[in-house]
Amino acid sequence: MNKKDVEELIFKLNEAEHAYYVKNSPIMSDGEYDKIFNQLKEIESKNPELVFSYSPTQRVTGTPDNAFQTVEHKQRMYSLDNSENIDDVQKWIEKIEKITDLDIFPITVEPKIDGLAISLFYKNGVLTQGLTRGDGLVGEDVTHNIKTIKNIPLKLKNQINNEIEVRGEIYMPKKSFKELNSQKLIDKELLEKLLKKDKNLLSSDEKSLIKKLRSEGTTEFINARNAAAGSLRQKDSQITATRDLRLLAYQLIEHDGSTVESYSEQISLIEGYGFNTSNLKIANNIKEINTVLDEIDEKRNSYEYQIDGAVLKVNSNLVQDKIGFTSKAPRWALAYKFPAEEQTTTLLDIKLQVGRTGAVTPVAVLDPINVGGAQVSFATLHNPDEIQRKDLRINDVVIVRRAGDVIPEVVSSIKERRDGRQQEWKMQKACPCGEYEIEFINDEKVPRCSGNYACVIAKKEMLIYFASKAGLDIEGLGKETVETLIENNLVNSYEDFYSLNYEELISLPQWKEKKTKNLLDAIEESITAEPIKILSALGIRYVGKQTAKLLINNFGSINSIFESSIQEVEKIHGISGSVANSLIDWYAIESNKSLLSKFNKIGFRINEVVKSSSGKLNGKTFVLTGTLSSLTRQEATNLIEKSGGIVTTSVSKNTDYILYGESPGSKLEKGKKLGVELLSEKDFQLLTSK
Repeated sequence: MNKKDVEELIFKLNEAEHAYYVKNSPIMSDGEYDKIFNQLKEIESKNPELVFSYSPTQRVTGTPDNAFQTVEHKQRMYSLDNSENIDDVQKWIEKIEKITDLDIFPITVEPKIDGLAISLFYKNGVLTQGLTRGDGLVGEDVTHNIKTIKNIPLKLKNQINNEIEVRGEIYMPKKSFKELNSQKLIDKELLEKLLKKDKNLLSSDEKSLIKKLRSEGTTEFINARNAAAGSLRQKDSQITATRDLRLLAYQLIEHDGSTVESYSEQISLIEGYGFNTSNLKIANNIKEINTVLDEIDEKRNSYEYQIDGAVLKVNSNLVQDKIGFTSKAPRWALAYKFPAEEQTTTLLDIKLQVGRTGAVTPVAVLDPINVGGAQVSFATLHNPDEIQRKDLRINDVVIVRRAGDVIPEVVSSIKERRDGRQQEWKMQKACPCGEYEIEFINDEKVPRCSGNYACVIAKKEMLIYFASKAGLDIEGLGKETVETLIENNLVNSYEDFYSLNYEELISLPQWKEKKTKNLLDAIEESITAEPIKILSALGIRYVGKQTAKLLINNFGSINSIFESSIQEVEKIHGISGSVANSLIDWYAIESNKSLLSKFNKIGFRINEVVKSSSGKLNGKTFVLTGTLSSLTRQEATNLIEKSGGIVTTSVSKNTDYILYGESPGSKLEKGKKLGVELLSEKDFQLLTSK
């Protein structure tokens, strides 16, 4: 085995990594990659002289002596001047136009990633060093951790004979951040459990696990940027290697003299070297800039990474040179900031709200604040344990996050800003309905109203859910309309919707003839709903769309489900004892039995027998985790359901398959422990094409 043979193996592995992590288009199966990787590793172990720094086997190494040492940047890493609206952009353009007679357009516009600026150095095409931005003049050496990031080439695809510097932003995908924090929570509970044990009774494995958990840390990260920063600053590169970090490159500096004429050419050259770059847009006037900024803002939550704005740059290198720099920033570039998705405000109070199944959850009452372009006065707190875990107190200054249409949440309190006015919150005993007490059932973290379906607040929420898109999707029967009908004593149960008449509705304030007729028509049309939709709309605890589908496919009709025994329900693969008990409890209430009888008389398909699916995946339960490269999650879900399978969100002993993609989370580990069959995308394609 000689250098040429080793170079060939390295080339194959590097090409596979580039195709998978940069192009998102795999050219090699996991098994084939592992086989070549292990072959290379064996050769290197026997031939130390054939171990090259750009070999994929060298991504994870020990911590070198120079790790985190401060190093002076060869060229300063400037920050950018900020703008917050299109008027600021117009002023920036007018200002730089006064500096030069040259045309400053075109101007490039690209998303601004909320990550960590990094500088990478390559000599003769091989990665030699990675530095953080630091203060712009001096950064920290993080080469040992940079090498673990799979979409950073250890050797450039195009051969070069000089030293170049590539700058970019290190980030953690939003999905990976959520999965990391979920794992942190699991680790924290595990560590607390282990630390409660008698030290003398701990096994050697448990002691090692405690040491490992303490080393990696169990504190959740506030946001994806903090997670990326914390991961990049790990002393142990093996920990960094387990974190899903990525690089998006945005600048090329050739220390032996520039050979490109524009920023867009620079980006093309960077791509040719094997890097991921952002989706660059070219604008030829202020109107086009505004259009692109609006497009990026609209897509903001669809990006896999967190963005906090956009970056505008004069495209021409010649014009950039003419415009130059201020003492802090380049004049030819501008950061356009979107409304922040995280803000600080005061936690004024904690109130309780009741859901349709009687679940009682705490809600944060906030001093109103604009977050992510919307006014936020309330935020979810999930459950009482969450309040205790985050140590939230009334009058705390807190960090609130809101991304897109996601419900705002309180991320953490800023304990350093406590001033003695803070009060600990205690869970009240009475349900907000005023008729029943709040109770904790078994080991559930979310308490419930002991009145169950009799709770007036839960009943209102059930009526709203029944008519909503998740229920029967009755057009015109939204939350406000349902509340109006309840307040006017026209609706108190599901069947009441079907006894509404024109005279009652038209007499309501501001109800017009067209609105009334359309609503009555929509209610009438809902009677023809599919049995699966009817069952899930009833609001029975644990019975959502997927569970309803399993039940209908096995028993044939809604009526047959409730005529079956608890043992018959539990026999269904994918149905837990909790579901069976919930069905029994619901049907034990006389008013619910009466409801099904009335629905049958109205014309609902209560007794209709649905033919069970005969697809190749009939009755099989799937859980999806990680980022899929060959198809979207929705496409995978559609394919599974079309073949008779069921997609659920949590892993249990009843899960048949886990379909995993890039950067799978804790679901994969749980599946392994439970012995669930794991499917790569290639395995899944083979399974569905049989």
